[in-house]
Amino acid sequence: KRPMRVLVADDHPMYRDALELYLMRDWPEASLTSVGSLEELDALADRPDRGDFDLVVMDWQLPGGEGGAGLDRLDAAGIDAPVAVVTGHEDAVIAREALTRGACAFLPKTLPSVALVQMLKVVAVGGSVVPADVALRMAGALAPAPGSVAAPVSDGGLLTERECQVLEYLAGGATNKEIGRILDLQEVTIKLHTRRILRKLGAKNRVEAVTRARDLGLLGGT
Repeated sequence: KRPMRVLVADDHPMYRDALELYLMRDWPEASLTSVGSLEELDALADRPDRGDFDLVVMDWQLPGGEGGAGLDRLDAAGIDAPVAVVTGHEDAVIAREALTRGACAFLPKTLPSVALVQMLKVVAVGGSVVPADVALRMAGALAPAPGSVAAPVSDGGLLTERECQVLEYLAGGATNKEIGRILDLQEVTIKLHTRRILRKLGAKNRVEAVTRARDLGLLGGT
C-alpha cells in the first residue's frame, strides 16, 4: 500500500511548517507536498502524479486571486481529492461558500493541533467536518429565504451551480466530451465535476446519480 499523499496549500511559511509537523507526527508515513500560492498550485498540473493526492489542506486566501480561488485551480490542475479549508476566517458566510464550492471541511486555524489532525483524518476517509460553533453561526446567519429551495447536504457538501449544470446534461445522456464542448470546459474538468456529483449524492454511477437527483427535485422539469 502506497503512503498517503497530502497537498498543503498555505502562504504562511510558519503555519505551513507547523501543519506539516502536526501531520507527520500522526501520519509518519505520509508524503507531503507544499505550495504557497495559486501560481505554485497551477504548476502542479504539469506533474504526472498530480492525480495521486489523497487529501488537500488549503488556506481560503492564497496569493494571486480572490478567496476560494484555490478550489477552482484544483479542478484546472486535475487534482481530485477531498479538500479541507483551514483558515483564519471563521465567518459563517465564507464557511458556506467553501462547502458549496466543494470543500469537505471548514476548519479554523485556532483549533488545537490534536483536534485539527483528527478532523483531517475524517476528511481523508471521505467524511465532512465543521466545528459546532461555526455550524451554529451558519445556521443562524444563513437560514433559507422564504420560498427558497436549498440543495441537499451530503458528505461532500452542497452541489455547486456548475455541478447542477453538469448534472442536467448527464440526465440528458450527454458524454463528458459533449458537456465540455457545451460549457466550454476541458473534458478532464467535467470528469472531476461528475465525480464530485456522485460523491455528494452518494451514487455509484451516473444513472444512480440522475435517479437520486430526480427524487430530490434537483433536475428541471421533474
